[in-house]
Amino acid sequence: MTAERRVTLLAHGAVGVVLIALVTAALSLPEPRAQRATPDPVVLPARAGAIARHLLREPDVAIASVDAATGSLDDLRVVPDGPLTPDPVVAAEPPAPEPIVAVVPAAAPVVVALRAPQTGAGLVTDDTRAAELEMLRLMNASRAAGGLVALSLDAGVSDTARAHSDVESRYGYVYHDGPDGTARSRDATACATGWYGENTGKVWNDNVRALNVEFMAEPWEPINHRTNIMDPSFRRVGVGAVLGRDAMYLTMVFCR
Repeated sequence: MTAERRVTLLAHGAVGVVLIALVTAALSLPEPRAQRATPDPVVLPARAGAIARHLLREPDVAIASVDAATGSLDDLRVVPDGPLTPDPVVAAEPPAPEPIVAVVPAAAPVVVALRAPQTGAGLVTDDTRAAELEMLRLMNASRAAGGLVALSLDAGVSDTARAHSDVESRYGYVYHDGPDGTARSRDATACATGWYGENTGKVWNDNVRALNVEFMAEPWEPINHRTNIMDPSFRRVGVGAVLGRDAMYLTMVFCR
């Protein structure tokens, strides 16, 4: 055997050893996940040797055999897992705010009570006292013009007249018979003689004279405000003035 042949054989032998190692390693590589079954470890060396011998004689055929036995190199590539797709983030809607219920306390009922009738000094003010004295002066002036004696002011009868004006002021109108009874039930008792007369009216802007002019403008018949003022039988009078919401109420009670 020549030296050149020996070198060639040694080279082929070395190549064969390397091929056997490579094929064995290839056959031992882990296969991709869930692609093929794991080869039997006992069969691997024998198959590797046979493939190496073919590779020395017929390289193309041997490579084809390796591909058939182990799969192509493309099959051996391990495709890395792609980036994990994060779970979609679902924005939770904030809970709806609870409705705010405004609790409004019920308003207390407003009770408007009419004050009880008053008498005497409890109803007297400077204005009402001045109005009472002015009416007395005007009536006596009319009586004097007619040749009659002056009326004297009776404090007790004035209380009765003032109480009637108070009730009128709370109801807002003037009358002789009404919420506080009849003129007879009030005045006959106050006069204590069985004889009485009663005038009543409203005064605005403290104009007592206007009310007296209105009274004295009435005819002489029948009995009215004028005849009460000018009756010669009456010698006493009670005058009561009370300030109301709309006017001053003025009552005169005449007695014998």
